[in-house]
Amino acid sequence: MGALLAALVLGATTAAAAAPAPAPPDPRDADGRFTLVVLPDTQVEVLESPHKVVRRALWLVQQEEAEDIRYVTHVGDVVDWDTPDHVQYRRMHRATRLLDRAGIPWSFGIGNHDSLATCEGGRACPGWTPDLARQTQTFNAYFGTDRAAVTGTMEPGKVDNSYATFSAAGADFLVLHVELWPREEAVAWADAVLAAHPDHNVLVVTHSYLEADGTVQQHQGGYGSTSPQHLWDAALRRHANVRMVFSGHVGTTAHLVQRGDAGNPVHAVLTTYHDRVGTPTRLVEVDVPAGTFTTRVVSPTTGTTFADGSSFTATGMDWLR
Repeated sequence: MGALLAALVLGATTAAAAAPAPAPPDPRDADGRFTLVVLPDTQVEVLESPHKVVRRALWLVQQEEAEDIRYVTHVGDVVDWDTPDHVQYRRMHRATRLLDRAGIPWSFGIGNHDSLATCEGGRACPGWTPDLARQTQTFNAYFGTDRAAVTGTMEPGKVDNSYATFSAAGADFLVLHVELWPREEAVAWADAVLAAHPDHNVLVVTHSYLEADGTVQQHQGGYGSTSPQHLWDAALRRHANVRMVFSGHVGTTAHLVQRGDAGNPVHAVLTTYHDRVGTPTRLVEVDVPAGTFTTRVVSPTTGTTFADGSSFTATGMDWLR
């Protein structure tokens, strides 16, 4: 028995000695701040050359240090429609390669235009649209699990419903992508992911959530199964660590503060610009110690900030750390 105990202790000691040393603190975290980038619908940007999305990605790489950019996400409608040569996807693919080379993690939401529900010219395709909206083979071929920063998915090999985790400013974050007008099983999956990560600050990305007037959508948009209101009621409001919801699809910009069941403020932010010139880009600077975030929409092309009500500072954010 003594030999066995000694062997167990020795084994534990050896295993402990072989364990890798913890990573040194990231010097970027010293001030407790970092920037999250949210890209709006880019469907009109990928229709033309020169490639505006590539120029924006280059700007993000150039600003990575100055803005302390840690993550880039997209609210969906990455492209307008698919073509046999997938040229619109290839243009955005070039942009993501720039982010890859710079080591900036990214993951994209999926819009109705990123599926077989949308045909040439941006028109709805014939057929059963709620089923076609889940056909996202081309999107996943270009921006799927082998490319995007993905920790887990609902369906193997598909990022339509997926999540990614990252750490910044001494806190843990989770970016949760939920399909537009989600199926009941997607809502249940999102609820389970949230329950399994109570210590992460959750940032939700779903293509359609706020209406242009800043209210939560009550319908399924003709493309889906349930409504954004159902996603809120059945999943998001139930978890105290949900902090923000980003969406696009309609309108231009809007902001709504909701309260979860635990009283936590949840900031829903709409960012939809079908802009062929300015490559609008939302920057969200999170200040963990101060319990705030400040956001603005900038134009990398013109060097200006949009003066349309899209800039604001939110206080009272209880960032978990």
